[in-house]
Amino acid sequence: MKFNEFNLSESLQAGLRDVKFEEPTPIQQQAIPPLLEGKDLIGVAQTGTGKTGAFVIPIMEKVLQSNRDGVKALILSPTRELASQIDEQIFAIGYHAGISSATVIGGSDFSVQAKALKAGVDMIVATPGRLIDQHKVVSIDFSKLEFLVLDEADRMLDMGFLPDMKKIISWLPENRQTLLFSATMPDEIQRLSSSIMKNPVKVETERSRPAQSVEQRAYTLKSNQKIPLVKGIFRELEWESCIIFTSTKKGTDELQRLLKKEGIKAESIHGDRTQDERNKALAAFKNGQVPVIVATDVLARGIDIKGVSIIVNYDVPNNSDDYIHRIGRTGRYDKSGIAITFVTRRDSRTFQTILDIKGNTIKSVEVPDKFNHHNEFSWKNDFSEAESRSDKPGPDKSVKEKQKDVQKPEKSSAVTNVSEKKKGKKKDQDRRQKTKPVKTNQDQQAAPAQKQQNNQQNLARSEQSQPRHQQKQHKKTPDKPEKKEPQKVEKPNIILPPVIDQAIERNKRARKPAKGLWGLIKSFIPKLKK
Repeated sequence: MKFNEFNLSESLQAGLRDVKFEEPTPIQQQAIPPLLEGKDLIGVAQTGTGKTGAFVIPIMEKVLQSNRDGVKALILSPTRELASQIDEQIFAIGYHAGISSATVIGGSDFSVQAKALKAGVDMIVATPGRLIDQHKVVSIDFSKLEFLVLDEADRMLDMGFLPDMKKIISWLPENRQTLLFSATMPDEIQRLSSSIMKNPVKVETERSRPAQSVEQRAYTLKSNQKIPLVKGIFRELEWESCIIFTSTKKGTDELQRLLKKEGIKAESIHGDRTQDERNKALAAFKNGQVPVIVATDVLARGIDIKGVSIIVNYDVPNNSDDYIHRIGRTGRYDKSGIAITFVTRRDSRTFQTILDIKGNTIKSVEVPDKFNHHNEFSWKNDFSEAESRSDKPGPDKSVKEKQKDVQKPEKSSAVTNVSEKKKGKKKDQDRRQKTKPVKTNQDQQAAPAQKQQNNQQNLARSEQSQPRHQQKQHKKTPDKPEKKEPQKVEKPNIILPPVIDQAIERNKRARKPAKGLWGLIKSFIPKLKK
């Protein structure tokens, strides 16, 4: 089927050709006909299937057929990025038709938005909070409104926009066409739809299930292994661009800085960034200037970015719906992609809800404890070699060790300290033994001869000095085998007084020669010996 089969205006078809829309996606094919007939509609489809085009195209066609005497359509979006993207698509497709629109979102110039609203536009794309603020100042006229669109309604519910949505709906005329699009349909959204819609047509494709074109993997690891594994993934796989999702704004900035330190170009997006910063980061990512973008869930919904090769859930998402939206950024349309989730021990319960998604397949791999930035990452063998090593304890061994620990009685702190000291001494002894040189057979044969020679030298020294002097000298000069002094042949005929002999020994050991009168006396001692 082609878009020209919908009997759209020629100016609108020219816009579709500009953006290279030739064949409608399944959600567009099912949603456009009833919307052109004027029916309310609930569209449930996984992210990345073309929901934006499914409501933008028929609404613009109906606007062209109307009097165009005021705001005809209001589109509410949960995030600024999604609202900006919708407005860009309206501008591109409606360029030849002359359809005007205004974006009313936080982080942008308030006065510029107010001026556009006062000038009058055909369509308004807004986030709920900023629209309420503008309505207080501008008092927007919605009396001519014919279309209300709640895009990503479940996300607006999660973000706490339900009271704002009800307040905005109260401003609008009851005689209108209401469209609700979402990837999931929680109970509160179903109750809201029943209260604001009239006999809606329900269109559903692939509800709450990740695309089959996405290869999903989960790596069980420690927190300090995440950065090395990211580097390994980038080195091992062929990729063009990657989105890394984190759970907190602070964590987003910290991860971006860590990646930059590792030499990986990256930008970040989260709710605390100004709109200008977010626009620049997203534009750099879309244009390929920056291959990696780190983001919170503000980038998980509805953003159409072409060619995203890898999605990395650096932190496990809070629920299965967020997981589906995150990994839906890759594998869009007819392309394949890879989704990787890092699971730590504390994330195991949350991740179990993702594993329980009906019909979903996730390959789980346990990262070995020894893996770090020095190890090579292998996407093909999934660390199978490391996991099969015998030096890695398995679950059975750890259970037995725990049972032994439970059965052992507790030791007192004194006994523990003594045992620790003994262990420390034993380790020192082992270390010394390892550092000692290994004696060969020749060394062992030469040892008795060397010992005999040493004994003869000691005997000669003992004959040259008094026994009492030997004892004092032994006490004053401890053994220092690493600093042996060269042996000197002493005159056997002269026996010096003990005091002078001791002074000679002290002078030998001194680092610097003595000064002053005592130095002069010492200088004459060798002459006395002669």
